[in-house]
Amino acid sequence: MSTRVTKEQIEAFVKSWLSYVESEKERTGLPIISDEKSGDPLFVDQRELRLRYLIPVKRISQFFEGLKRSEVLYTECRTCNVKYFPPQSDCSRCGSGSIEWKKVEGEGTLLTYTKISVKPTSFMHHDDYIVGIARMKEGFNVLAWVRAGDVSELKVGMPVKLEVERRQHDNYLTYVLVPAGS
Repeated sequence: MSTRVTKEQIEAFVKSWLSYVESEKERTGLPIISDEKSGDPLFVDQRELRLRYLIPVKRISQFFEGLKRSEVLYTECRTCNVKYFPPQSDCSRCGSGSIEWKKVEGEGTLLTYTKISVKPTSFMHHDDYIVGIARMKEGFNVLAWVRAGDVSELKVGMPVKLEVERRQHDNYLTYVLVPAGS
């Protein structure tokens, strides 16, 4: 049974934790706290680091346009025929910039999967989720979330499809693996 943690709860936890660090710093004169599990001393860096990446995607913008059309696209080098997923604008094998955009037909075989219940902070607002790797008919592997009611529905070697969906809570289009026939 998963318990969803909201972004507000995460912020409240961080605020409470930082308050604890400040009280320890006031008490001891040092930004050092004890690890809850081992009791070992931990230095708490006093600089806050929050990241939100801005990644230029102009040369692979066709990939995102494909998602808007419910299509997942990959690239293939016209010079040496290497296929890339996620797509690349240049071939890392031969260095060519001559690439062709193609649609992933969407069928593959599930190679492995796991249920994520201990999540990174940026995903704590999601229920537990399943990620998997599938070998697509085009010959490359895809790492993606798996849409399944329960992990017991999945088996290594089973056929899967690649579909586009809007990820709830984050409200953006992405691709997911889905057991074939569901």
